[in-house]
This record gives sequence, structure tokens and C-alpha cells, in this order.
Amino acid sequence: MTPCRSLVSLLTTVTIIAMLNSSVAQAQRPDAPPSDNARPIDLAIVGPMVGTSFYVGMQFIAGVNAAISTLTDGTLLGRPVRIKEYDDRCRQAIAEKLSLEIVQQPPHVIIGHSCSATTIAAAPVYAAHDILQITPSSTAPAVTEMGISSIFRMIGRDDAQGQMAADWLATHHSGEKLGFFRSFNDYSMGLTNSAIAELSNHGIEPTLVVQSAASATSYLNEIMQFMAADIDVVYLVGGALDSGVFVRQARQVAAPFNIISSDTLVSSIFMETAGAAADGIPFTSPADVTRLADEDLNGSAVAAIKSLGFDAEGYTLLAYAATEVWLEGVRRAQSLQAEAVANAIRAEPLNTVLGTISFEANGDISTPYPAFSWFNWQAGQRVPLD
Repeated sequence: MTPCRSLVSLLTTVTIIAMLNSSVAQAQRPDAPPSDNARPIDLAIVGPMVGTSFYVGMQFIAGVNAAISTLTDGTLLGRPVRIKEYDDRCRQAIAEKLSLEIVQQPPHVIIGHSCSATTIAAAPVYAAHDILQITPSSTAPAVTEMGISSIFRMIGRDDAQGQMAADWLATHHSGEKLGFFRSFNDYSMGLTNSAIAELSNHGIEPTLVVQSAASATSYLNEIMQFMAADIDVVYLVGGALDSGVFVRQARQVAAPFNIISSDTLVSSIFMETAGAAADGIPFTSPADVTRLADEDLNGSAVAAIKSLGFDAEGYTLLAYAATEVWLEGVRRAQSLQAEAVANAIRAEPLNTVLGTISFEANGDISTPYPAFSWFNWQAGQRVPLD
């Protein structure tokens, strides 16, 4: 679906997916106690299913379901795959408590979490219970720096995204006054710190760094601070809703500064909040693999995703790829044990919807193209700038 499709349509799609999952589960439920081969393999999707980041959770659900739908006769190692969904609301405390609940009946793999803070909070719990974890969207470097051998990520790191932002500012806004706007969370602080560190390599320092609590109803005070300091360009790093409010209000008061931003702008929540003010703002986002990867590798994936009413883009593709990686790891290992599957994933490159990828020892992804690219919004469409 396009970012402009109404939330009602999104929720309708999710309802359909839930009904399909329920029907599959009922069809798999035997009257007699199941044999080992009939026992389901459990895959848990964990992410924000309500709130301002819910669209990410919906993309996770679509991507995972689309990937599982491609299984021959719907089985893996001769066993059906059962999908369960959990809502962490992108909140660290909820994620930590939820992870402790999940491991009471441990799934074979976690596809999630979404936000870096929730992934970092939950990962040690899953690792302690030998559960493989693949996050489609957590970008904080710390995710793969905890010494956990059973975690992987399908997206680039914030230090790479921060370097791109710094290079853009140094190239396109040389000699101008730079402002940074960020929230008090791991994602926002980590990404802006990476950009500031990289800017120092160019001999540049930001003129003003403004920090604010997330989920505010207004950012006019912060906007006025940038205007009072005669800032020429603001690097905006916050949640999709916060960024939308900031951009809309900046345009309403005719703030003279330019804005660049990060991957949270890919969300439909940003588009719906910012409205027409969203057009023309450059932002980094995961590369458009439908343009960069071999069509032979992603053609069937695109069709499977579209059959669920979603566009093959963003976190939908990353969740699809995360599921592909796990499926191939299980096939290679002929096992569901986390260590065996993790070793099999690292053993050699994998053909996925993202192209032929591999993983470093710590679980970071390696792709044949840059992990992030520059985009902007034009009339509701995400348009590449490269």
C-alpha cells in the first residue's frame, strides 16, 4: 500500500492476516496428540502493534507471513510453522517484561524487535534461553556489540547512517549554520552522536543541538530556538509522529531553515502528520532493493507481499528477508537449535529478497550495495535521490 492509504485500510489488511493465521492454526490443530513431525515450529514476531509506530509492526507481519506463504506444502523440516505476534509498543520496559513472558513458552525464532532500545533490552533474555533473534530494523551499534552469537540484523547501523548525514551536510550545506534536533532515546541520541562525530572529521561543529522529550504535541519552542540562532539546516532525528509534527509546524511558521532526516520518515505516520510539508525533505532509508537486487531473487517476494495488500518496500522487505535467512539457516543445519542455525547462517552467503547477503561474526549484515540511500517524499511517493 502507498503511505497515503488510510489507517482503516491498514487495519483491514491486518485483520485479514489475523483471520488467515487463525484459519491455518485451526486447520493444523489435530484431534489426537500430535506426533513430533506434526508439532508446530513457532515463529514470534515482536514489535509495535499499536501506537505511533504501529505501521512498522504491520510491515513485520506482512513480510513474515509473505515469506512463510512460499514454503512448499507449508512446512519446514516436515513440520508446520506457527506465527505468533507480540506488541512491545517500542518501549524498553514493556519489551523486557514481554521477553520474560515469551521465554516461558519459547519460540524457535524471534523476528524483532523494532526499536533499538527494545531489542537491546530483550536480546539477553532470548540468548539465555537459546532463542535465535533476527531484527529487521534495529540500527543502534550496541545491538550487535553485546557479545551475543545468536542475534542478527537485516539493516545497516546508525554509524553508517550518521556518516551519510554528515557527508550530506558537509557537501550540500558547507559554511552554513547546522542545527540538530533529537529525542532522549537510544536511536535518536546514537544517530545524532554518530553524525556529530563524523562532522568533526570535516572540521565542522553544529551551531545548536536541541533535545526534547518524544511524543510532544508541539515543537514550536524548539523551532523558535533554531530560528533565533539563524540556523540554515536542521538534522531532524526523532520518531515518525514527532518528526511529522516538527516539520508541519516549521512550515506553518515559515521557518527559513532546511531539514534533512533519517529512516523514521519512511513511515506513513510521518506522511499523515506532516501532510504536504513532507515533500522535498531528504532522508536516509534502507536501500530500495527492488531496484538494486536481482529480480530473480525478489520477484516472487514482491508478488507474495502485494497479495497481502502491502507494497514491497521498507520494513516489509526486511522482515521478509529476516524470515528467509532463518528458513535457510534451519534447512542448512537440519536443526532448530539456535547455535546450529546461527552457525549455518554465517557459513556462507545467502540468496534473499535483498540480494546475495552475508553476515559478519557479530551479526551485522553485509550487502553488495550501501545499506542506506537518500530519498525524499514527492506527492506521497518515496523517490530516490541517487
